[in-house]
Amino acid sequence: MHPDNAEAAPAPIQGMPKGIWNAHIFQFFNTFSFSVVIGAHMILYFKYLGASATVIGIVTALPNILNILQIPAASFVDRVGYRAFVLRGWTMRTFIILGITVVPLLSLRLDRATCMMLMLFLLFAYNTSRGISVCGFLPWMTHLVPEPIRGTFISRDQGCGAVAGFLTLIGSAALFKAVQGTSAYAISFGAAFLAAAISLSFLRRIPDVPVPPESKSKERVPWREMLLYRPFLKLLIYNIVINLALAGGGVFWVPTLRDVYAWPTQNILLLTSVASFFSISIFWSFGRIVDRVGSRPLLAFGGVCLVIHFLLWGAISTRLLYPHIPAVIVLELFAACGGCLVNMANTRLMMASVPVMGRSHFFAFFSVVNSLILGIGPILWGILVDSLDFLHLPLGQNGDLNHYTVGYLCIALVTLASLFFLKALDEPRAMTTEAFFNELFVATPWRAISRLIGRRPLI
Repeated sequence: MHPDNAEAAPAPIQGMPKGIWNAHIFQFFNTFSFSVVIGAHMILYFKYLGASATVIGIVTALPNILNILQIPAASFVDRVGYRAFVLRGWTMRTFIILGITVVPLLSLRLDRATCMMLMLFLLFAYNTSRGISVCGFLPWMTHLVPEPIRGTFISRDQGCGAVAGFLTLIGSAALFKAVQGTSAYAISFGAAFLAAAISLSFLRRIPDVPVPPESKSKERVPWREMLLYRPFLKLLIYNIVINLALAGGGVFWVPTLRDVYAWPTQNILLLTSVASFFSISIFWSFGRIVDRVGSRPLLAFGGVCLVIHFLLWGAISTRLLYPHIPAVIVLELFAACGGCLVNMANTRLMMASVPVMGRSHFFAFFSVVNSLILGIGPILWGILVDSLDFLHLPLGQNGDLNHYTVGYLCIALVTLASLFFLKALDEPRAMTTEAFFNELFVATPWRAISRLIGRRPLI
């Protein structure tokens, strides 16, 4: 979540803190930067250097593994102050990206193995800084943004990130089509450095808030008591289940398109951009809704969308559904809707579920557990699918039930299981899921039809 320039921004929503748009603009440029540094660009660069699957696995795992540094860092956040702590970490990250930009330029003088080792060192430093400094941002925003409008803030913030992600994908496709080899990676990492520097300027403009006195206690952190705090524990259990499913969702889709349909890289990137495009409108549309109906109904709706999404992938992996353009649009619409709503509503509910005392430690613990699941989960799902590589059962004329199909069915079942944990979540002011679905699919559509025919709605 993140920022904007208060002077040049649109008029703030009533109740929003002054200068909060700085957080959204910060999010835009920050997303552009980190999506290049720890995203597909970096993996492609290591592939360009001839890295083994083990090395690429290390590159992929570093962000999640080093998130564990949030736990020891949480004690320093409350002593240093939110903005000062985050600003120091982001400044260090920015200069590390400058070093990352230089590595491709050195490839003309250094051998590929040396470039890989140097880049791994810089990535370790980058993710260390990230793992330490990020633990101060969510407590900062939680204190800054009032609870009744946090859904609006989160949706706008994540919407800015979605716009940045979409533009990054489109721009990268154009760049790698026009420029080849080392120069393309140097330009990409250079753009990430510039975006990080711009984001840093907006980070400085976000209003600071004082750390509550009760959060500055120097006593031993009661981790066991925090874990057993019931609203937090129930939300944590739900997150473990849903993130286990989401971890598997990111493992199978590229191999499915590669192995089953032999899709080229360009088409795979375009498929990703479709989901990013839908995400933009979903984030902007549901911000005010989540503040009105609560987080639990949107978590349920998002979970149902994800179940449908994974079942559609299962049909695609069996060749019962071919990934033509209409199928891709439907597939990515459910992906965007499910992923966006779960992420947005989950963040809002987390901000509301933890007490003021020890808030930084609660957020750090929550983030670390989720990062471990997202880091270990893909390995477990990969082992499952690899162990079923022999599976090929004919279905109909062209269908083939294979190891990817089994993987998607299992992910859909885990996602479905997560829905049963939603009823236990504590959110007193939330609309019931049944009432939300009735309004979404019955009352609201009828009102829209009534307006079209010029009559008053009957419901």
